[in-house]
Amino acid sequence: MSNVVMIGGVEVDIDKPCDVLRELRKAQLVIATGESVAMTRFDQDEVRFTAANGGHLEKLIGIYQRECDKANGRMAGRARRVRWRQ
Repeated sequence: MSNVVMIGGVEVDIDKPCDVLRELRKAQLVIATGESVAMTRFDQDEVRFTAANGGHLEKLIGIYQRECDKANGRMAGRARRVRWRQ
């Protein structure tokens, strides 16, 4: 089974989280700017729509951001425990 998927017409290896993250962010921008809008006509009526799940895309971006950070040795912005000595 191949680890390559298509995101926005670009082949991306899912084992490279930073590459996946870059393409997911591009897809998010395309959706946000209305570039992915499809249009169809029924006689005189015109319908425009976008087939996208913004919430799920945001969740995937968060997942791949953490994976990319981990792959590059960066810590996520989590609170760290501090112990004070008396």
